[in-house]
Amino acid sequence: MDSESSDNTVWVLGNRRAGRARAGRLAPALERLLESGGFRAKFFWPSTREEMRALAAEAARCGHRKLVVVGGDGTLLDAINGIHGSGIELGIIPAGDANDVAAALGLPRDPLVAARLLFDWHTRPVDLVRAKCADAEARLYAGVGGAGLDAEAARLAGGRFRFLPGRARYLAGALQAFSGRRAFEVTLDFGGQIYRGPADMIALANAASYGGGIQIAPGARMDDGWLDVVVVEALSWPKVLWALPALCWSGGMGGLHPLRFSARQLKIQASPGVAFHGDGEPFGHAPIEIELLPGALRVVCAAVAAP
Repeated sequence: MDSESSDNTVWVLGNRRAGRARAGRLAPALERLLESGGFRAKFFWPSTREEMRALAAEAARCGHRKLVVVGGDGTLLDAINGIHGSGIELGIIPAGDANDVAAALGLPRDPLVAARLLFDWHTRPVDLVRAKCADAEARLYAGVGGAGLDAEAARLAGGRFRFLPGRARYLAGALQAFSGRRAFEVTLDFGGQIYRGPADMIALANAASYGGGIQIAPGARMDDGWLDVVVVEALSWPKVLWALPALCWSGGMGGLHPLRFSARQLKIQASPGVAFHGDGEPFGHAPIEIELLPGALRVVCAAVAAP
């Protein structure tokens, strides 16, 4: 095996703009830290999402068994879509605004503390979600995807309100989206069971939170082999305003009283204009086919002491 794929050589893919350029500022400290842990780290800072995915795929083609990503949930999304099926194990250094996937994995909030977990390289398998929209190729996400109001809020959070921090960005997007939304009729087919009715949003959660800590599915686990499906039926302004304080301060959704169930596969039939996102990134439009991929990725996490 050549030196580029040896155990102590690792490619590090980072998004300098993540976390309001926090990831880029961490670069010198990360280089020193990884070197002190015995890694021969090769850093890449791609300027586009396409380049990020291409570099992740290139790491797989070069025979690497380990890859490290520095950034937020969007950076992780691009990496997993580049390496899926290769067997590469992934280390995550959370340096974005939200870092909801890192939180679901129990990683430390401090990126340099999280980076020290790479020294032991203890991994565990986690599930991924495959989403195929009518007008786009299939893509994977790790945390939470959603349709309707959810997807429009994510689009606005990443655009018009990207200057706001964490949860505030998503909540501002949600309020803007709600002011111009129309509830849609949806048909959900999960394992032969059918749900039909009006909805403002549908969330498909592999992790508990998104949008910087909004607890859309508090019971969701990334390694349990199930998706937590959350359907928020047609909302009114009074109901939204009643739920807003809890959303802002604790991330709780109790005031919205959503319908919840679990599934491994799901087909969503809705109006063609209903959009879908995965981990905050636009994926396409309905109809949508969803499939959970159990244990599809191994990620670095803290070792759990034996009882």
